[in-house]
Amino acid sequence: MLATPLRQSPGLLLGIAALLPACRGCNETNIVTREPVAEADDEVVPPFTNDWGSWLSMAALPDGSPVVAFYDKTRSGVGLATGTFAEDGTLTWRHEEVDGYADENGLDPGDRGKYASLAVAADGTLWVAYQDSTNKALRYARKAPGEDAWTTGIADVGGGSSPDAGYHAAIALDASGNPVVAHHDVGKGHLRVARLNPATGSFAGVVVDEGLAPSPEVPASTGKFASIAVSSGVEYIAYHDVANGDLKLAVGGAGGYTTEVVDAGGEGGGNVGQWTDIVVEGSSVHISYHDVTNQDLKYAVGAPGSWALTTVDSGDHVGADTALFLQNGSPSIVYFDGRNNDAKVAWLASDVWQNRTVNDIPGALGFHNEVLSTNGRNYVACYDYTRRTVWFDTLD
Repeated sequence: MLATPLRQSPGLLLGIAALLPACRGCNETNIVTREPVAEADDEVVPPFTNDWGSWLSMAALPDGSPVVAFYDKTRSGVGLATGTFAEDGTLTWRHEEVDGYADENGLDPGDRGKYASLAVAADGTLWVAYQDSTNKALRYARKAPGEDAWTTGIADVGGGSSPDAGYHAAIALDASGNPVVAHHDVGKGHLRVARLNPATGSFAGVVVDEGLAPSPEVPASTGKFASIAVSSGVEYIAYHDVANGDLKLAVGGAGGYTTEVVDAGGEGGGNVGQWTDIVVEGSSVHISYHDVTNQDLKYAVGAPGSWALTTVDSGDHVGADTALFLQNGSPSIVYFDGRNNDAKVAWLASDVWQNRTVNDIPGALGFHNEVLSTNGRNYVACYDYTRRTVWFDTLD
């Protein structure tokens, strides 16, 4: 990351929840609504007026175009927006419904789309993992290039007779391009992984970590805020041990996993490890996460068994919703400033962490942050809580 403040540019909103009142200092170029469009039969589709964009996930198509999956809270579905760059660098967005929306007869399949996580295969196939909150299960959606409809289904229901899984879903593609999804089973208190069997076309779920009960009075609970990365065929899952207040890491694959504590924040009553993000480059594992007790942003780097831990930002109520990325091997983190309701970015320069606010537009930004590096640029997206939509901008 650059040692000097990053260059800002006008932001792009994928849509807004409602018309906003005029406000002093607002830059109207930061607001791009989804305008009504004429369909082939001359019907006009009105602009989005939903509360949509939370639990978002961002990736790039093979041609570098950004794609954002998100939860549509108003209509209880999971949606997708695909951006197309114009010659001047501006974006237009095409929206589509993935799963959970009422059909033409008004039949509502239930609340689907929380914890949306998106991965794009080398051939452009889209995979989305998310929670079916009505049935408390992990679902998936798949769409290959040229297909008009999404294929959807159950990926995992967790353990026990009463499913309560699919929380904090995190998807990645293995060495063969098949999806692997880490998620939290609240019902059993486990970290689970659901893996596609390409021979059958179905998913199978297994327990990765059952957790340890810190005392007879406190049951085991682990696996929240999972993030996953696959490097050289090895799967790395960073997650929060809720019961013990620790940041943990699972390493392995289809043959099994080993787990370890990366930051034992639970010692002395601390609690660390929420809002993780993970990047693996070469032999180094990088993890950003939230120190819940001190309300700080933390960063861990190393390899299984050997970790260096750093407090990146110790401002008031900072460090949630982390999004980690590397530039020339140097870490940068986008995260939430809870006191000011802003998205912030921190970067390591000459062994010193620096930070700034990502953008000074009015409103509450910084929720469910995502960073995408594509076409030689870094982009940031987050949920705009004020306008109840997705905010998207260049980061450098």
